[in-house]
Amino acid sequence: MEQHPELAYWLALRRAGLGSTNFALLLARFGNIESAWAASNERLASAGLDAQYLRAVSKAKQAFDAEHEIELMMKHGAHALTWLDESYPQSLRDIPQSPPVIFVRGVLGPQFEQAVAVVGTRHVTPYGRQAAEHFCTVLARSGVTIISGLARGVDAIAHRVALENGAPTVAVLAGGIDQVYPRENAGLAERIVEQGCLVSEYPVGIPARRDYFPRRNRILSGLAKAALLVEAGEGSGALHTANWAFEQGRDVFAIPGSIFSRQSYGTNQLIRENTAKLVATPEQLCEELNLIATGVGLGPSVQSDAQPAFFESAPTAAPKRPSAGPRNDHPLLKWLAAGPLHIDEIARNAGLPIAEVSGALQILELEGRVRPAGPMTYAIA
Repeated sequence: MEQHPELAYWLALRRAGLGSTNFALLLARFGNIESAWAASNERLASAGLDAQYLRAVSKAKQAFDAEHEIELMMKHGAHALTWLDESYPQSLRDIPQSPPVIFVRGVLGPQFEQAVAVVGTRHVTPYGRQAAEHFCTVLARSGVTIISGLARGVDAIAHRVALENGAPTVAVLAGGIDQVYPRENAGLAERIVEQGCLVSEYPVGIPARRDYFPRRNRILSGLAKAALLVEAGEGSGALHTANWAFEQGRDVFAIPGSIFSRQSYGTNQLIRENTAKLVATPEQLCEELNLIATGVGLGPSVQSDAQPAFFESAPTAAPKRPSAGPRNDHPLLKWLAAGPLHIDEIARNAGLPIAEVSGALQILELEGRVRPAGPMTYAIA
C-alpha cells in the first residue's frame, strides 16, 4: 500500500499521545502535520497545545524513529490510515472525536454501507447466546458486515457467527493492533484478519487499558450504520456503545430480555427510555435497516435453516407488521393449556433444550401470549 508522504509525522505525533482535538488544532494553524512537526514549542503553544503535550512532542522529536515505527507496523501485517487517506472510512471521519490515525490489519474495504455493531455483555446467558447467534446469522446471510469488540461473550459470538456464514467482520481493539485482548481470542482474531480486519487507534505495542475501552466504543459505533444490543447489565460497556451511537446519530436497537435477568437490565432500560428500538426478530431489524428494500434481503438459505424452532420463517417479500391471528397456534402453548408450568417441565415435555424454550417464551411474553406465574414459571396470558 502506498504511504502518504506525511505519514511519519502523523505516526510520531500519535505516538506522542496527541488525539483528534490536538491534530485538528495543528492542522488549522499549520495547514499540514509536517509543518507542525517542524514548528517550535512557542508556535505549538500558540496553536493551543498545553504543557503536557508540548513535553510529549519535544520528547518524540528526540527519540522517534519513523523508519523503525513503520517497520514495526508492517512486521505485524498492519498499515495506517490518516484523515488524509481516501481509504479512511467516511462513516468514521464524520463522527465527533474521529481518530486522526487508525491502524488496520486485514482488508478494510467499502463494507460499512450495511454494517451493524453487535455488542453485549461478557457474561452472556443461554438466552443471550441464542439471541446473538440467531440475529447475527440472519444479518450475516443478508450481506451485513458485523462489527464488534472481540471481547468475551456477545462480541466473540458475533464475530464467530459472521465468519461461519462467510460475512465480513471487523474487530475494534482497545490497545495496539498487536494487542489482542483477551488473549483467549487470539485465534479468533487471526480468523477475522482473513475475512475482515482488526482496527485500532493505538500504535503497535500499546497494551489495552481500562480507560481505553469506552473510547474504543465510539469507533465501534462510528464504523456502523446501526448498533444492536443483545444483553447488557447495569453499567455494561455495551451501554457506552449505545450512548456513542445515539450521539453519532446512528440507529440503536435492543433485543428485550427477561425482567428477572440482571443481564437484561440495560437493554430493557434503553427500550423503556426510547433510546433503543425494540427488535424481537431479525426480520424486524432488517426491515428497520431497509435491507430488503435495497435488495440485500433474506435469501432462501436463511429461511430454511437460520432460525431456531419457534421463530417465524423469514418472508420472501418485505416483512409486514403482524396482524391479528390465532393466539394458541404456538407449539409450546399446548403444554400450558392445563395450567402454569416451570420452564424445566415445559422443556422436558417438549423435548427441547432449555435455552431454546427460554428464547421462545421470551418472545411469547413480548407478544402477550404468555405471562410469568412465578419464578421461571409461565402460564397462558
